[in-house]
Amino acid sequence: MENSRRSDGELQEFRGLVARIKRGDCVLVLGPGIAVRVDDPERRPLEELLAEELLANAGATGPATLRTAADLYFHHVEMHEILEFTVRDFYEREATTPTDFHRDLAALPFRLCVSASPDNLMFRAFEDAGKAPQRSYYDFHGPVAAKLQAPTVEQPLLYHLFGHCDDPASLVLTERDLIEFLIAVVKETPPVPDQVRSILADEAVSFLFLGFGFQNWYLRVLLQALKVYDRRSKTLAFENKKFFDDPDHERAVAFFADRRIDFRSLRWEDFARQLRTTYEAETQRSPTPSARTAPPLATAPVSRGPKAFVSYASEDRAAVEELAAQLEARGIDVWQDTQDLRAGDNWDNTLKDVIRRRVDYMIVVQTPAMTSRVEGVFHREIETALQRQNDMGEVDGQRLRFLIPVRIGPCNVLSALRNAHVIDVGAPAGIDALVASIDEDWQRRLALKRSVA
Repeated sequence: MENSRRSDGELQEFRGLVARIKRGDCVLVLGPGIAVRVDDPERRPLEELLAEELLANAGATGPATLRTAADLYFHHVEMHEILEFTVRDFYEREATTPTDFHRDLAALPFRLCVSASPDNLMFRAFEDAGKAPQRSYYDFHGPVAAKLQAPTVEQPLLYHLFGHCDDPASLVLTERDLIEFLIAVVKETPPVPDQVRSILADEAVSFLFLGFGFQNWYLRVLLQALKVYDRRSKTLAFENKKFFDDPDHERAVAFFADRRIDFRSLRWEDFARQLRTTYEAETQRSPTPSARTAPPLATAPVSRGPKAFVSYASEDRAAVEELAAQLEARGIDVWQDTQDLRAGDNWDNTLKDVIRRRVDYMIVVQTPAMTSRVEGVFHREIETALQRQNDMGEVDGQRLRFLIPVRIGPCNVLSALRNAHVIDVGAPAGIDALVASIDEDWQRRLALKRSVA
Protein backbone atom coordinates (compact mmCIF):
# COMPACT_ATOMS: atom_id res chain seq x y z
CA MET A 1 0.00 0.00 0.00
CA GLU A 2 2.55 2.53 -1.13
CA ASN A 3 1.82 6.28 -1.00
CA SER A 4 1.97 6.66 -4.76
CA ARG A 5 -0.67 4.00 -5.25
CA ARG A 6 -3.23 5.02 -2.69
CA SER A 7 -6.77 5.04 -4.04
CA ASP A 8 -9.23 7.86 -3.41
CA GLY A 9 -11.02 5.59 -0.97
CA GLU A 10 -7.83 4.99 1.02
CA LEU A 11 -7.04 8.69 1.14
CA GLN A 12 -10.57 9.42 2.34
CA GLU A 13 -10.12 6.78 5.02
CA PHE A 14 -6.99 8.58 6.22
CA ARG A 15 -8.87 11.88 6.31
CA GLY A 16 -11.67 10.28 8.28
CA LEU A 17 -9.16 8.90 10.78
CA VAL A 18 -7.55 12.31 11.15
CA ALA A 19 -10.95 13.93 11.77
CA ARG A 20 -11.67 11.44 14.57
CA ILE A 21 -8.24 11.96 16.11
CA LYS A 22 -8.63 15.75 16.08
CA ARG A 23 -12.05 15.45 17.76
CA GLY A 24 -10.63 13.16 20.45
CA ASP A 25 -12.83 10.31 19.26
CA CYS A 26 -10.05 7.84 18.46
CA VAL A 27 -8.00 5.73 20.87
CA LEU A 28 -4.60 4.53 19.65
CA VAL A 29 -3.93 0.89 20.56
CA LEU A 30 -0.36 -0.37 20.05
CA GLY A 31 0.29 -4.09 19.96
CA PRO A 32 3.56 -5.88 20.69
CA GLY A 33 4.19 -6.31 16.97
CA ILE A 34 5.29 -2.69 16.46
CA ALA A 35 7.83 -2.44 19.30
CA VAL A 36 11.20 -2.89 17.55
CA ARG A 37 14.79 -1.73 17.96
CA VAL A 38 15.48 1.47 16.09
CA ASP A 39 18.62 -0.02 14.49
CA ASP A 40 17.11 -3.36 13.44
CA PRO A 41 16.79 -3.49 9.64
CA GLU A 42 14.63 -6.62 9.89
CA ARG A 43 12.16 -4.88 12.21
CA ARG A 44 11.73 -7.98 14.36
CA PRO A 45 9.34 -7.35 17.27
CA LEU A 46 11.01 -7.11 20.66
CA GLU A 47 8.58 -9.72 21.92
CA GLU A 48 10.06 -12.26 19.50
CA LEU A 49 13.62 -11.38 20.51
CA LEU A 50 12.68 -11.69 24.17
CA ALA A 51 11.13 -15.12 23.59
CA GLU A 52 14.36 -16.28 21.90
CA GLU A 53 16.46 -15.00 24.80
CA LEU A 54 14.27 -16.72 27.40
CA LEU A 55 14.42 -19.98 25.46
CA ALA A 56 18.20 -19.79 25.21
CA ASN A 57 18.51 -19.06 28.93
CA ALA A 58 16.32 -22.08 29.64
CA GLY A 59 18.48 -24.28 27.43
CA ALA A 60 15.70 -24.76 24.85
CA THR A 61 15.55 -24.09 21.11
CA GLY A 62 12.97 -23.64 18.38
CA PRO A 63 10.22 -21.09 17.70
CA ALA A 64 7.91 -20.25 20.58
CA THR A 65 5.49 -17.57 21.68
CA LEU A 66 6.42 -15.31 24.57
CA ARG A 67 3.99 -17.16 26.84
CA THR A 68 5.57 -20.55 26.05
CA ALA A 69 9.09 -19.19 26.42
CA ALA A 70 8.22 -17.50 29.72
CA ASP A 71 6.73 -20.74 31.04
CA LEU A 72 9.87 -22.70 30.10
CA TYR A 73 12.19 -20.12 31.66
CA PHE A 74 10.08 -19.95 34.83
CA HIS A 75 10.24 -23.70 35.28
CA HIS A 76 13.99 -23.50 34.66
CA VAL A 77 14.71 -20.85 37.32
CA GLU A 78 11.76 -21.74 39.61
CA MET A 79 11.36 -18.13 40.75
CA HIS A 80 8.86 -15.81 39.12
CA GLU A 81 10.83 -12.80 40.37
CA ILE A 82 13.86 -13.85 38.30
CA LEU A 83 11.64 -14.05 35.21
CA GLU A 84 10.22 -10.60 35.95
CA PHE A 85 13.61 -8.94 36.36
CA THR A 86 14.99 -10.70 33.28
CA VAL A 87 12.16 -9.23 31.20
CA ARG A 88 12.59 -5.80 32.75
CA ASP A 89 16.32 -5.81 32.04
CA PHE A 90 15.67 -6.87 28.45
CA TYR A 91 13.33 -3.94 27.71
CA GLU A 92 15.56 -1.44 29.49
CA ARG A 93 18.46 -2.65 27.33
CA GLU A 94 16.73 -3.04 23.97
CA ALA A 95 13.91 -0.43 23.99
CA THR A 96 15.86 2.78 24.39
CA THR A 97 15.15 4.94 21.33
CA PRO A 98 11.77 5.56 19.62
CA THR A 99 11.50 4.70 15.94
CA ASP A 100 10.20 7.09 13.28
CA PHE A 101 6.94 5.15 13.53
CA HIS A 102 6.54 6.17 17.17
CA ARG A 103 7.60 9.75 16.48
CA ASP A 104 5.07 10.17 13.68
CA LEU A 105 2.26 8.89 15.89
CA ALA A 106 3.38 11.07 18.82
CA ALA A 107 3.00 14.15 16.61
CA LEU A 108 -0.73 13.45 16.30
CA PRO A 109 -3.27 14.79 18.85
CA PHE A 110 -4.10 11.48 20.53
CA ARG A 111 -5.46 11.79 24.06
CA LEU A 112 -5.25 8.14 25.02
CA CYS A 113 -2.85 5.47 23.85
CA VAL A 114 -3.25 1.89 25.09
CA SER A 115 -0.15 -0.27 24.74
CA ALA A 116 0.13 -4.05 24.87
CA SER A 117 3.89 -3.78 25.33
CA PRO A 118 5.71 -2.80 28.56
CA ASP A 119 8.33 -0.65 26.80
CA ASN A 120 8.87 3.12 27.03
CA LEU A 121 9.17 3.83 23.29
CA MET A 122 5.86 5.67 22.87
CA PHE A 123 6.28 7.57 26.14
CA ARG A 124 9.67 8.89 25.03
CA ALA A 125 8.27 9.75 21.60
CA PHE A 126 5.56 11.86 23.28
CA GLU A 127 8.26 13.62 25.32
CA ASP A 128 10.34 14.24 22.19
CA ALA A 129 7.23 15.80 20.62
CA GLY A 130 7.17 18.40 23.39
CA LYS A 131 4.29 16.86 25.31
CA ALA A 132 3.99 15.93 28.98
CA PRO A 133 2.67 12.36 28.81
CA GLN A 134 1.13 10.53 31.73
CA ARG A 135 1.80 6.85 32.28
CA SER A 136 -0.19 4.18 34.07
CA TYR A 137 -0.63 0.44 33.80
CA TYR A 138 -2.91 -2.41 34.83
CA ASP A 139 -1.73 -4.64 37.66
CA PHE A 140 -3.82 -7.78 37.97
CA HIS A 141 -2.61 -8.19 41.58
CA GLY A 142 -4.24 -4.99 42.81
CA PRO A 143 -4.95 -1.31 42.08
CA VAL A 144 -2.14 0.99 40.99
CA ALA A 145 -1.72 4.08 43.16
CA ALA A 146 -1.38 6.80 40.56
CA LYS A 147 -3.01 10.22 40.36
CA LEU A 148 -4.08 10.83 36.77
CA GLN A 149 -5.41 13.94 35.09
CA ALA A 150 -7.98 13.75 32.34
CA PRO A 151 -6.05 12.96 29.13
CA THR A 152 -5.44 15.89 26.80
CA VAL A 153 -3.40 16.52 23.66
CA GLU A 154 -0.73 18.20 25.76
CA GLN A 155 -0.88 15.52 28.48
CA PRO A 156 -1.76 12.27 26.69
CA LEU A 157 -2.23 9.16 28.79
CA LEU A 158 -0.20 6.09 27.88
CA TYR A 159 -1.84 3.08 29.51
CA HIS A 160 0.01 -0.25 29.53
CA LEU A 161 -2.62 -2.96 29.50
CA PHE A 162 -0.37 -5.93 30.40
CA GLY A 163 1.71 -4.19 33.06
CA HIS A 164 4.90 -2.14 32.89
CA CYS A 165 8.57 -2.77 33.52
CA ASP A 166 8.70 -0.13 36.25
CA ASP A 167 6.69 -2.65 38.30
CA PRO A 168 7.94 -6.08 37.15
CA ALA A 169 5.37 -7.93 39.28
CA SER A 170 2.60 -6.37 37.16
CA LEU A 171 3.83 -7.97 33.92
CA VAL A 172 1.65 -10.62 32.26
CA LEU A 173 4.23 -13.19 31.16
CA THR A 174 3.27 -16.84 31.73
CA GLU A 175 0.04 -18.63 30.81
CA ARG A 176 -0.94 -18.56 34.47
CA ASP A 177 -0.37 -14.80 34.57
CA LEU A 178 -2.59 -14.45 31.51
CA ILE A 179 -5.47 -16.41 33.04
CA GLU A 180 -5.26 -14.47 36.31
CA PHE A 181 -5.09 -11.21 34.31
CA LEU A 182 -8.24 -12.04 32.31
CA ILE A 183 -10.15 -13.01 35.45
CA ALA A 184 -9.13 -9.74 37.11
CA VAL A 185 -10.22 -7.65 34.10
CA VAL A 186 -13.56 -9.45 33.74
CA LYS A 187 -14.32 -9.19 37.46
CA GLU A 188 -13.00 -5.61 37.55
CA THR A 189 -10.83 -6.45 40.54
CA PRO A 190 -9.06 -4.13 40.25
CA PRO A 191 -10.99 -1.91 37.82
CA VAL A 192 -9.38 -0.04 34.96
CA PRO A 193 -8.84 3.63 36.00
CA ASP A 194 -11.79 5.96 35.47
CA GLN A 195 -9.76 8.12 33.07
CA VAL A 196 -9.36 5.10 30.78
CA ARG A 197 -12.61 3.25 31.39
CA SER A 198 -14.83 6.25 30.68
CA ILE A 199 -13.22 6.78 27.28
CA LEU A 200 -13.37 3.09 26.34
CA ALA A 201 -17.05 2.93 27.26
CA ASP A 202 -18.04 5.88 25.06
CA GLU A 203 -19.86 4.50 22.02
CA ALA A 204 -18.80 7.53 19.98
CA VAL A 205 -15.15 6.56 20.40
CA SER A 206 -13.52 4.24 17.88
CA PHE A 207 -10.14 2.54 18.01
CA LEU A 208 -7.06 2.36 15.83
CA PHE A 209 -5.33 -0.98 16.44
CA LEU A 210 -1.75 -1.36 15.19
CA GLY A 211 -0.05 -4.76 15.37
CA PHE A 212 -2.34 -5.96 18.17
CA GLY A 213 -2.26 -9.64 17.20
CA PHE A 214 -5.95 -10.36 16.79
CA GLN A 215 -5.25 -14.02 16.06
CA ASN A 216 -4.73 -14.59 19.79
CA TRP A 217 -7.83 -16.14 21.37
CA TYR A 218 -7.66 -14.26 24.66
CA LEU A 219 -8.11 -10.89 22.98
CA ARG A 220 -11.74 -11.77 22.25
CA VAL A 221 -12.36 -12.11 25.97
CA LEU A 222 -10.33 -9.04 26.85
CA LEU A 223 -12.00 -6.70 24.34
CA GLN A 224 -15.43 -7.93 25.39
CA ALA A 225 -14.61 -7.18 29.03
CA LEU A 226 -13.35 -3.72 28.10
CA LYS A 227 -16.56 -3.07 26.09
CA VAL A 228 -14.86 -1.92 22.91
CA TYR A 229 -17.16 -3.72 20.46
CA ASP A 230 -20.01 -2.36 18.33
CA ARG A 231 -18.95 1.26 17.97
CA ARG A 232 -20.96 3.83 16.05
CA SER A 233 -18.09 4.10 13.59
CA LYS A 234 -16.06 1.15 12.38
CA THR A 235 -12.77 0.39 14.05
CA LEU A 236 -9.65 -0.21 11.95
CA ALA A 237 -7.07 -2.85 12.79
CA PHE A 238 -3.77 -2.92 10.92
CA GLU A 239 -1.88 -6.20 11.09
CA ASN A 240 1.31 -7.46 9.49
CA LYS A 241 1.96 -10.40 7.19
CA LYS A 242 2.27 -12.76 10.14
CA PHE A 243 -1.38 -12.22 11.01
CA PHE A 244 -2.66 -12.82 7.50
CA ASP A 245 -0.47 -15.93 7.15
CA ASP A 246 -1.93 -17.44 10.31
CA PRO A 247 -4.23 -20.40 9.53
CA ASP A 248 -6.93 -19.01 11.85
CA HIS A 249 -6.86 -15.45 10.55
CA GLU A 250 -10.01 -15.85 8.44
CA ARG A 251 -11.93 -17.01 11.50
CA ALA A 252 -10.62 -14.05 13.46
CA VAL A 253 -11.54 -11.63 10.67
CA ALA A 254 -15.08 -13.04 10.52
CA PHE A 255 -15.50 -12.89 14.31
CA PHE A 256 -14.41 -9.28 14.61
CA ALA A 257 -16.22 -8.18 11.43
CA ASP A 258 -19.49 -8.87 13.25
CA ARG A 259 -18.25 -6.41 15.87
CA ARG A 260 -17.45 -3.65 13.35
CA ILE A 261 -13.67 -4.14 13.28
CA ASP A 262 -12.15 -4.04 9.78
CA PHE A 263 -8.67 -5.34 9.03
CA ARG A 264 -5.99 -3.82 6.80
CA SER A 265 -2.51 -4.98 5.84
CA LEU A 266 0.42 -2.62 5.40
CA ARG A 267 3.80 -1.59 6.81
CA TRP A 268 3.65 0.36 10.07
CA GLU A 269 6.21 3.01 9.09
CA ASP A 270 4.42 3.83 5.84
CA PHE A 271 1.08 4.04 7.59
CA ALA A 272 2.26 6.31 10.43
CA ARG A 273 4.04 8.68 8.04
CA GLN A 274 1.00 8.96 5.78
CA LEU A 275 -1.31 9.55 8.75
CA ARG A 276 0.95 12.34 10.00
CA THR A 277 1.21 13.84 6.53
CA THR A 278 -2.58 13.83 6.18
CA TYR A 279 -2.99 15.41 9.61
CA GLU A 280 -0.53 18.19 8.82
CA ALA A 281 -2.22 18.86 5.48
CA GLU A 282 -5.67 19.04 7.12
CA THR A 283 -4.36 21.29 9.90
CA GLN A 284 -2.91 23.76 7.40
CA ARG A 285 -6.28 24.26 5.76
CA SER A 286 -7.55 27.70 6.73
CA PRO A 287 -11.17 28.90 6.84
CA THR A 288 -12.41 31.12 4.05
CA PRO A 289 -12.18 34.89 4.79
CA SER A 290 -15.96 35.27 4.39
CA ALA A 291 -16.55 33.01 7.38
CA ARG A 292 -15.08 35.62 9.75
CA THR A 293 -15.97 39.19 10.58
CA ALA A 294 -12.92 39.78 12.76
CA PRO A 295 -9.24 39.57 11.75
CA PRO A 296 -7.97 36.01 11.40
CA LEU A 297 -6.65 34.49 14.60
CA ALA A 298 -3.35 33.73 12.89
CA THR A 299 -2.47 37.42 13.07
CA ALA A 300 -2.74 37.48 16.85
CA PRO A 301 0.54 37.33 18.78
CA VAL A 302 -0.33 34.06 20.56
CA SER A 303 0.39 30.43 19.77
CA ARG A 304 -3.19 29.21 19.77
CA GLY A 305 -6.77 30.21 19.07
CA PRO A 306 -9.77 30.03 21.42
CA LYS A 307 -10.82 26.74 22.97
CA ALA A 308 -14.44 26.03 23.83
CA PHE A 309 -16.22 23.48 26.01
CA VAL A 310 -19.59 22.26 24.73
CA SER A 311 -22.34 21.45 27.24
CA TYR A 312 -25.30 19.47 25.94
CA ALA A 313 -27.88 16.78 26.66
CA SER A 314 -26.73 13.28 25.74
CA GLU A 315 -29.66 12.87 23.33
CA ASP A 316 -28.15 15.62 21.16
CA ARG A 317 -24.68 14.09 20.74
CA ALA A 318 -24.96 13.72 16.93
CA ALA A 319 -26.00 17.35 16.44
CA VAL A 320 -23.29 18.55 18.82
CA GLU A 321 -20.62 16.55 16.99
CA GLU A 322 -21.63 18.31 13.77
CA LEU A 323 -21.50 21.68 15.53
CA ALA A 324 -18.06 20.88 16.93
CA ALA A 325 -16.78 19.90 13.49
CA GLN A 326 -17.97 23.19 12.00
CA LEU A 327 -16.39 25.22 14.80
CA GLU A 328 -13.06 23.44 14.40
CA ALA A 329 -13.19 24.02 10.65
CA ARG A 330 -13.39 27.73 11.47
CA GLY A 331 -10.41 27.70 13.83
CA ILE A 332 -12.08 27.18 17.22
CA ASP A 333 -10.76 24.21 19.15
CA VAL A 334 -13.47 22.22 20.89
CA TRP A 335 -13.17 20.30 24.13
CA GLN A 336 -16.23 18.16 23.68
CA ASP A 337 -17.34 15.69 26.34
CA THR A 338 -16.19 12.73 24.23
CA GLN A 339 -14.83 11.00 27.31
CA ASP A 340 -18.42 10.75 28.64
CA LEU A 341 -17.24 11.84 32.09
CA ARG A 342 -20.72 12.69 33.32
CA ALA A 343 -21.18 10.97 36.64
CA GLY A 344 -19.98 11.21 40.24
CA ASP A 345 -16.28 11.69 40.87
CA ASN A 346 -15.51 11.69 37.13
CA TRP A 347 -17.44 14.92 36.71
CA ASP A 348 -16.11 16.53 39.88
CA ASN A 349 -12.49 15.69 39.09
CA THR A 350 -12.49 16.48 35.41
CA LEU A 351 -15.27 18.62 33.97
CA LYS A 352 -15.17 21.23 36.71
CA ASP A 353 -11.44 21.61 36.15
CA VAL A 354 -11.96 21.85 32.38
CA ILE A 355 -14.59 24.58 32.72
CA ARG A 356 -12.67 26.55 35.31
CA ARG A 357 -9.16 26.39 33.86
CA ARG A 358 -8.66 24.64 30.55
CA VAL A 359 -11.01 26.35 28.09
CA ASP A 360 -11.70 29.92 27.07
CA TYR A 361 -15.45 29.61 26.44
CA MET A 362 -18.37 27.37 27.30
CA ILE A 363 -21.13 26.88 24.76
CA VAL A 364 -24.47 25.59 26.09
CA VAL A 365 -26.45 23.86 23.33
CA GLN A 366 -30.14 24.18 24.21
CA THR A 367 -32.64 21.91 22.47
CA PRO A 368 -36.07 20.52 23.29
CA ALA A 369 -34.28 17.42 24.61
CA MET A 370 -32.28 19.54 27.08
CA THR A 371 -35.02 21.88 28.25
CA SER A 372 -37.52 19.06 28.78
CA ARG A 373 -35.18 16.97 30.94
CA VAL A 374 -36.23 16.46 34.56
CA GLU A 375 -32.57 16.56 35.55
CA GLY A 376 -29.18 16.66 33.89
CA VAL A 377 -25.51 17.09 34.71
CA PHE A 378 -25.43 20.06 32.34
CA HIS A 379 -27.09 22.10 35.11
CA ARG A 380 -23.92 21.67 37.21
CA GLU A 381 -21.81 22.56 34.20
CA ILE A 382 -23.81 25.76 33.72
CA GLU A 383 -23.53 26.62 37.43
CA THR A 384 -19.74 26.27 37.26
CA ALA A 385 -19.63 28.33 34.06
CA LEU A 386 -21.74 31.10 35.60
CA GLN A 387 -19.25 31.34 38.47
CA ARG A 388 -16.40 31.81 36.00
CA GLN A 389 -18.48 34.29 33.96
CA ASN A 390 -18.89 36.40 37.09
CA ASP A 391 -15.09 36.50 37.45
CA MET A 392 -14.47 37.75 33.90
CA GLY A 393 -12.86 41.17 33.44
CA GLU A 394 -13.98 44.15 31.37
CA VAL A 395 -12.75 46.00 28.30
CA ASP A 396 -14.06 49.56 27.70
CA GLY A 397 -16.80 48.99 30.25
CA GLN A 398 -18.03 45.79 28.63
CA ARG A 399 -17.72 42.43 30.37
CA LEU A 400 -15.73 39.76 28.55
CA ARG A 401 -17.70 36.64 27.70
CA PHE A 402 -17.17 33.08 28.87
CA LEU A 403 -20.63 31.50 28.84
CA ILE A 404 -22.29 31.51 25.40
CA PRO A 405 -25.79 29.99 25.18
CA VAL A 406 -27.04 28.77 21.81
CA ARG A 407 -30.06 26.79 20.64
CA ILE A 408 -30.84 24.47 17.79
CA GLY A 409 -34.23 25.37 16.40
CA PRO A 410 -37.22 26.58 18.45
CA CYS A 411 -37.10 25.58 22.11
CA ASN A 412 -37.48 26.99 25.58
CA VAL A 413 -34.52 28.70 27.21
CA LEU A 414 -33.12 27.49 30.51
CA SER A 415 -34.03 29.84 33.35
CA ALA A 416 -30.37 30.33 34.31
CA LEU A 417 -29.68 31.73 30.81
CA ARG A 418 -32.75 33.89 30.20
CA ASN A 419 -30.86 37.16 30.53
CA ALA A 420 -28.26 36.20 27.92
CA HIS A 421 -28.48 36.61 24.16
CA VAL A 422 -29.06 33.20 22.57
CA ILE A 423 -27.79 32.38 19.08
CA ASP A 424 -29.78 29.95 16.94
CA VAL A 425 -27.03 27.79 15.40
CA GLY A 426 -29.70 25.86 13.50
CA ALA A 427 -30.43 28.94 11.37
CA PRO A 428 -28.60 29.39 8.02
CA ALA A 429 -26.17 31.99 9.39
CA GLY A 430 -26.15 30.67 12.96
CA ILE A 431 -22.69 29.11 12.94
CA ASP A 432 -21.17 32.24 11.41
CA ALA A 433 -22.85 34.36 14.10
CA LEU A 434 -21.46 32.12 16.86
CA VAL A 435 -17.95 32.22 15.39
CA ALA A 436 -18.14 36.00 14.99
CA SER A 437 -19.24 36.38 18.62
CA ILE A 438 -16.32 34.28 19.89
CA ASP A 439 -13.83 35.98 17.56
CA GLU A 440 -14.94 39.45 18.64
CA ASP A 441 -14.50 38.60 22.31
CA TRP A 442 -11.21 36.78 21.66
CA GLN A 443 -9.75 39.82 19.90
CA ARG A 444 -10.76 42.00 22.83
CA ARG A 445 -8.97 39.61 25.18
CA LEU A 446 -5.85 39.73 23.03
CA ALA A 447 -5.96 43.53 22.95
CA LEU A 448 -6.25 43.61 26.74
CA LYS A 449 -3.24 41.27 27.12
CA ARG A 450 -1.17 43.41 24.76
CA SER A 451 -2.05 46.56 26.68
CA VAL A 452 -0.70 45.17 29.94
CA ALA A 453 2.31 43.35 28.44
